[in-house]
Amino acid sequence: MKKYFFLYFLLISNASFSQINLSKGLVAYYPFNGDANDASGNGNHGIAYNVTPATDNFGKPNSAFSFNGTNSYIRVPNSPSLNPTSQISICAW
Repeated sequence: MKKYFFLYFLLISNASFSQINLSKGLVAYYPFNGDANDASGNGNHGIAYNVTPATDNFGKPNSAFSFNGTNSYIRVPNSPSLNPTSQISICAW
């Protein structure tokens, strides 16, 4: 039994220390630090229209935006880096 527990622990600890580069292939990252600027370094900055800075889900002020539901939005101008030719992943909260 101890052998199996040790093997399980070894496998789990090895998996938890593996490193993944989340910036590889990143084309846009919007942390909403009071603006809609792209923090990825690719310059895909957004332009916010009729939005209000808001507190995020962790309680940090000016780290989210509130939309009025009628005419507020964030526009990101077209860019070659935003036109993928293969598979993509999108994450939004």
